[in-house]
Parts: sequence; C-alpha cells; structure tokens
Amino acid sequence: MTTDRKRGYLYILLAAMLYSTTEVALKALGGAFAPMQVTVERVLLGAAALMPFALNDLKKRDIQLTKADWGYFTLLGFLTVTLHMSLLQMAVLHMDASATSIIYSGNPVFAVALAHFILHEPLKKNHLLAIGVELVGILFILNPAHLEISLRGFLEIITATLLFATYGTLCKLRLPRLGALVITTFNMLIGGLELLFLLLLGEIPAVGALYSGLGLEIFAGIPFFTSFTLKTTLLLCHVGIGCAAIGFLLTAKITEYTSATEASFVYLVKPVLATALAVVVYHEHISVNRMVGIAFFVAASLCVSVPVLREMRRERAVKT
Repeated sequence: MTTDRKRGYLYILLAAMLYSTTEVALKALGGAFAPMQVTVERVLLGAAALMPFALNDLKKRDIQLTKADWGYFTLLGFLTVTLHMSLLQMAVLHMDASATSIIYSGNPVFAVALAHFILHEPLKKNHLLAIGVELVGILFILNPAHLEISLRGFLEIITATLLFATYGTLCKLRLPRLGALVITTFNMLIGGLELLFLLLLGEIPAVGALYSGLGLEIFAGIPFFTSFTLKTTLLLCHVGIGCAAIGFLLTAKITEYTSATEASFVYLVKPVLATALAVVVYHEHISVNRMVGIAFFVAASLCVSVPVLREMRRERAVKT
C-alpha cells in the first residue's frame, strides 16, 4: 500500500469524526439562527477561510483559471452546495439528528455506482459486500413496516445524499489539474454565492410568496445578521470552517489519494459516531431496529477496513 493510500485512509477516519458532528451542531444552531441563514453563512465562511491558501496554491503552481473551470465550479457549486446543503438543512428540520445522519451515510451506495459508470473505477468484492450490508442496515433503520421518520425528511436527505455522492466523483475529473484545495474553495464560494442570490430573491414579496407556495418558506425573509452570540458564533465557525471547509477538503483529498468509491466510505464510520453524539447531546431515543441497523453499518465498515489492514500487515512483514 502506497504512502498516499495510507494517508487517504487516515483522512477517511478524520473526515468521519468531523462529519459526525454536523447534524448535531446544525440542530443546536437551529434554535438561534434561521435554517438557511446557517447554511449560506457557514458555506461562505468556510470559503473565506480557505481562499488565501487556494490563491497561494494557484500562484505557486502557476495555474490560470479558464472559462471551463468557472463553468465547472458553477455546476459543482450548484449541485453540492446550493442544492445539497439546502436539502440537508431542511432534512434536519423534519427529522431527528441521528436518523438524518444515518440515512445520509447511505452515500456509498450512490458513490460506488457513479464512480463506476462515470470514472470506470473497478468494483471490488469487499466494496460490493459492504454496500449490500449497508443497504440491509438502512432498511432496519427505516423500518418500513412502522415508519418512524418523516417522509418529506426522508426524501430530502436521500436527495442530499445522492448529490453529495456526486462531489467525490466530479472532483476526480479535475483533481490532476486544479488540486483538492482549489476545487474545494471555489466550489464553496460559487455555490455559496448562488445560494445567497436565491435567498436575496426571497426578499422580493412576489418571489417570497412563490417560495411559500412551494413549501419553501425558509428561503424567504432571512435575518442574515441576527442572533450572534459567542456560543452561536463558535458553533457557526465549527460547521463552516470545520464541517464544511475542512470536511469538503478532506473528501477531495481522499478522492485524490484513493478513489471516489473509497472516499464515500467515510459514511460507513459516521453513523456510529453521530448516533452516539445525538444520544449524549440531545438524549435522543434509539430504537432496537435502529441499533440493529447501526450494527450492520459497523459490519460494512469491517468489510472495507479488514482487507486494508491485512494488506498493511503483509507489507510490514515483507519489509522486516
């Protein structure tokens, strides 16, 4: 196993730990900030934090962004920021934090398919086994016979999951030329500005009425500068610079060092950590079927990690 590949798997663990706090932190901010206020401000805050490093990287590598690059950022930002993060925020409003996080962890199901058909990445047996085990876990969590979650929330989080699965896949297309830092920064900047434009349109009475008619009231009348305290500012920095900026960057780096398929395996570890946090912070009740579902996610993680650990052990044995 190469050094880059080992680094990629370390980043998978770090990203899982970071992403596990997202829904819990968003739910905490939900009582102070308007939902879309949180979304747009955390994205632009994350982009601002990364921008100096991204510009320095462009200068160091003597890269000039082309019209095609800006078109790529516009599409990527719309899919993975404007749509994906809006749907994620809405899902948190309609479901409990642990359920949202667990279903969002179905990311590998979509990522494997996208990476195979778009990037022609090979499907390994242990990867397919992990996906199969994860699907069984999702069924236990959803418990179709006695659905415990909001249907609207479920549709929102599934769509958000599909959209984020495209992130690692689309990143791979331009990673060799632009690098993870540049893609992450400009994706967040352009996507955040697109979302801000939609929210500012909501200030126009006719557009605000249209949003309300579509059931999108949270996109109108956004109080962009209210409810800032030390606690909410620190939480916003966490979900903006930590979960959004560093999280997106880690995902892009994992894709660079491993593959788009393996980048999605962050979400095989996340459900366990996120559920534990939701129980500790919000004292959320975890049903038996959800516990069984989490056990299947743990099994799926083992399907991925055990072969990797065996390979690392064999390499150490050869060197010694």
